[in-house]
Amino acid sequence: MSASISPWTASGMRDENKRFEAPVRAFLDAIVRDPPAHARFMNMLSMLEHMGSRKIMLSQMNRTLTEETLSHLSEEARHAYFFKRHAERIGGEKLDGFTDENAMCRIPAAMYFGRLDAGISKEVGDEAAYQWVSLIIELRACWLYEIYQDVLESSGVALSLKALLAEEDQHLADMFAQCGGQHDLLKKLSAYETSLFGKFWAVLQQEISFRQAA
Repeated sequence: MSASISPWTASGMRDENKRFEAPVRAFLDAIVRDPPAHARFMNMLSMLEHMGSRKIMLSQMNRTLTEETLSHLSEEARHAYFFKRHAERIGGEKLDGFTDENAMCRIPAAMYFGRLDAGISKEVGDEAAYQWVSLIIELRACWLYEIYQDVLESSGVALSLKALLAEEDQHLADMFAQCGGQHDLLKKLSAYETSLFGKFWAVLQQEISFRQAA
């Protein structure tokens, strides 16, 4: 990885997402003060992390598995467990599986991930898809979890994402080292993800607006 440029600078991700920072923070601030909604939100994150681990497993099944890939796979699965465990703790009930009742915006979340995977795979080919999908997903995860952690701290919620964030940051560095040198492609794929994220987040905002109006 080049020491002169970061994945954030190379991708333009932070600049492209400045318009989302305030609404995302406001959404999270409302969510963490509503335990049932917070639990459903975390179970949705658990689902997305699980989908990520499953994607790694399936895409690398017929390839030589490296220690790095197995570490990435195990950490994604552990992140899914982390969010599921804390969702059940905060919600005060079991949240088995991922259903419309226990996971916020389950179908839009799955569609976001599926379209991102398909779009990037079409652009870079199946052979390179794992690295590029991982890189783009890690950018989003680090961006979102940093804001989430700040909201948790300011709200006094007994939940820390710091250890999880450290692992996501390392994944981001690893993936950027593998394919971050192609800055034009990185910016294109990051912009594609941002467009999908914007549509997905609009659905999430409708969910919390509906709850507040009820």
